Amino acid sequence: MEVFNRGAARNTGALKVLTSYMLISPHSSSARNLSIQISDVPVGSGQPTHKHAPEQCYYIVRGEGLMIIGDETRQVCAGDAVYIPPDSMHGITNIGDETLEYLTANSPAFDRDYEDSLWPSDPRTKQPE
Repeated sequence: MEVFNRGAARNTGALKVLTSYMLISPHSSSARNLSIQISDVPVGSGQPTHKHAPEQCYYIVRGEGLMIIGDETRQVCAGDAVYIPPDSMHGITNIGDETLEYLTANSPAFDRDYEDSLWPSDPRTKQPE
């Protein structure tokens, strides 16, 4: 059994727009075809729109957001799940009064270079002082 915790997960480091943690991926687990991340978006901030080859879903754990996929925009809130087709521009903005927390899963998993570029900080590795 493999159990993962955000406190020990690679993360985006100190970004102002969001903090994202890579929970499960082929580079940190026995998973071969998917990766799972959890992200926190501060009030008034948002994830920049972007795209990637893997299809993805977002599950809103807490808060309210404005989800953008292609030319569509829709308000989402805790309990909503959103499907994102491969290579679709997408992003989410926190429109609530609390941190927006969402879980994402994608398949196939992000490749090593993409993962290393977005989740470079490893709390298991002591940083030089």
